[in-house]
Amino acid sequence: MQFIARHPMAILAALVLHSLIILGFTYADFMKPTVLKVSVDGDSTSVIQPKVETMQPMKTFAVDAKVVEEQLALLKEAEAEKQREQERLNAKTQAEKQNLALLKQKQLEEQKKAEAAKQQALLEKRKAEESQRIAELEARKAEESKRLAEIEKQKVEAQKERTLAEQKKAEQAKQEAVLAEQQRKEARLKIAEAEKQRKEEEQKTQLLKAEIEKKEAEKKKLEQQALLAKLQKEQEEEEAELRRTLEAEETKRRAALKAKEMKSLQETYVTSIAAKVKDNWKTAAKVSPDAQCDIAIIQTPTGDITSVNILNCNAQANAQFRKDAEKAVYRSAPLPAPPVKELFERNIQFNFKP
Repeated sequence: MQFIARHPMAILAALVLHSLIILGFTYADFMKPTVLKVSVDGDSTSVIQPKVETMQPMKTFAVDAKVVEEQLALLKEAEAEKQREQERLNAKTQAEKQNLALLKQKQLEEQKKAEAAKQQALLEKRKAEESQRIAELEARKAEESKRLAEIEKQKVEAQKERTLAEQKKAEQAKQEAVLAEQQRKEARLKIAEAEKQRKEEEQKTQLLKAEIEKKEAEKKKLEQQALLAKLQKEQEEEEAELRRTLEAEETKRRAALKAKEMKSLQETYVTSIAAKVKDNWKTAAKVSPDAQCDIAIIQTPTGDITSVNILNCNAQANAQFRKDAEKAVYRSAPLPAPPVKELFERNIQFNFKP
């Protein structure tokens, strides 16, 4: 049947040739032997009539055109059936391809959705993608094997179906056409639903992506603010430490300067007291210019003298010298006040040499 469907014109030429040969043998007694040349070129067939000698009139016979038409009708019907069968196979194959594409698309969308939702770590993501790729490869292999098996099964079923009666084929073709139309409608609905879901998932993915980007930006901003705050705090601490160091050094310097000034003032204070006592020194005795003693005075805050002690006198300071030195102290009351109150000392001691 397949050979007839593929080479209808060659079969027709063969039938015509056999018919002519049979007719030639049948009517051999009525005709002289005649050699017929038949040329078969691709899909066309032609009979080359040789030149014949003039013969007596005889009864002619025509090839049965009805037989030829029936053969042609059978060939055309076979060709049409082959075309319909091929269309059915193409439709089923296309449906299988579309189902496979939809399955792949759905798997891909599910994978993207899972990846976007879980935010897996890089290593886990790679492992998951590798596992997914292997699973998809195995699924495609299994699907391809299933499809090939289905196609082979369909071929066997088609071979069986071609042996059935023409009316059964026509009815089956009609039912299959209705079923194919229904499947196309269902496929279009599934495609529309899948497209709707894809758009919804894509919108969700975009929203999730925007939210993630927003959170990342906020996180980055907070990290920058924290870093700036940390740097500012460190700078403030460094500046505070520097200020404390400078202030400590300044305080130390001022304290040293103040101590120096206070010591100078203290010396001036004691010197002013010694000078006043010297100004009040009076004696009728002859005193050696080398005579000297230490004078220890106890005073009140107002400069009044409560006691006087003459100490550490050298050999030239006799008793009269010590007595006159004590009188000079009392005549100096009240003693000079200190330049600042902090310098006041109740006990004053200095070396006296008039």
